[in-house]
Amino acid sequence: MMQGTPYIYQGEELGMGNYPFTDPSQFRDLESINAYEELTEKLHISPEELFPMIAHKSRDNARTPMQWNSEKEAGFTTGTPWIAVNPNYTTVNAEEQLKRPDSVFHYYQKLIALRHSSELIVYGDFHLLLPEDPDLFVYERTLGEKKLLVVCNVSENERDFSIPEEFKTGKLLIHNVEEEDAKRGHLLPYEAFVLEI
Repeated sequence: MMQGTPYIYQGEELGMGNYPFTDPSQFRDLESINAYEELTEKLHISPEELFPMIAHKSRDNARTPMQWNSEKEAGFTTGTPWIAVNPNYTTVNAEEQLKRPDSVFHYYQKLIALRHSSELIVYGDFHLLLPEDPDLFVYERTLGEKKLLVVCNVSENERDFSIPEEFKTGKLLIHNVEEEDAKRGHLLPYEAFVLEI
C-alpha cells in the first residue's frame, strides 16, 4: 500500500526466510566473506560477536535455492546446489503454499491484485499517523475523495488501536488475520489490515 515500485525478491512470496548460518564457511557472498575476514583479522572483532551480525545481513540469505517442494534439495536440482538449501524447505515451499488458501503466496496475490486495480494505492498521497509509536505503523493514502487507512502492528505485542471515526464503516480490502480472530480496536501481534472509504 506504500508509494513507489514494489519489489518481491525470490522466495519472499512463499515466506522463505533467512538461512540459519552457523559458520562462515557456509557463505558464498564475497562481501560477507571479506567483511568477516577483515573485521576479525584487522579490527580484531571477535568471531563470536561478529558472525551473527554478518549472517543476518549477508546477501546469501536471498540467494539460497528456490524451495519448490519438500523433495531433496527442495526440488531445485538433482545435483548439489552452489549454496545450501534452507532446512525449512520441507514445510516452506511453493507446492505447499499453492495448496493452502491462507498461505503467504495467496496473500501476495491479493496484494498484487489490489495494486493493479487501484489508482489510490498507486498515486495516492501519503500521510503517516502515530509517527512516534514503536509498534504501530499506521498511515492514510488519499486521492481525490477516496481514502485508505493502513494499520500494521509490526511487533510481537498485542496493541489497542482506535479506528478513526470516518473509517469505521470503511470497506475491508485485505486483512492478514482470520475475521473470527479480528477484534476491532485490538490488534494481534503482526496483524495488518486496510480499510477504504
